[in-house]
Amino acid sequence: MKIVIEEIVKKLNLLPDIKIFKVLKFIDSLTLNARELGGQELEQPPSQENETFESLADCLAEEFQLYAGVTIPLLSDYAVSRAGIYEEHP
Repeated sequence: MKIVIEEIVKKLNLLPDIKIFKVLKFIDSLTLNARELGGQELEQPPSQENETFESLADCLAEEFQLYAGVTIPLLSDYAVSRAGIYEEHP
């Protein structure tokens, strides 16, 4: 485990400050979840606070955008409207 931690520290040292803050938020959310789940029985489904969920969702969205790029086409308002969806159907 010591080797894994050393490897994590090496990689953290290569990150820009903004990414380090994101990693810190992620670790905070993991430790918060661990504390919350520690007092719960296993039969209960795990729950997350809205802030924690939003933080994780934002991080995942940003990471996905880094890998997928910004060329992801967006749907227009018309395309997602009722008229746009049923355009070709009578």
